[in-house]
Amino acid sequence: MEQFIGEKLEDVVSLLEQSKEKYVVENNNHNVCGDTILVTNVQKRNGVIVLTTGEFIFDVKGNFDAKKIR
Repeated sequence: MEQFIGEKLEDVVSLLEQSKEKYVVENNNHNVCGDTILVTNVQKRNGVIVLTTGEFIFDVKGNFDAKKIR
C-alpha cells in the first residue's frame, strides 16, 4: 500500500474500486480550490484501507518551478 503515497487520489481510488477493497478518505488539510489531491498516508484499520490526503498547489515531482507561483 505504500506505493500509493504521492499518487493522485483519483488514481488510487480507481485501483481500490477495481479490486473491490473497502476504503475511506480522510482529508488532512484545506487549501484553495484547484489544488492537486495526493495520497499522503495509507493505513489499514479493521479491514478498511484509510487514505489520508493532502492538497498541493505545486508539482511535487519537480516538473514545475515553484518560484513562479509567488
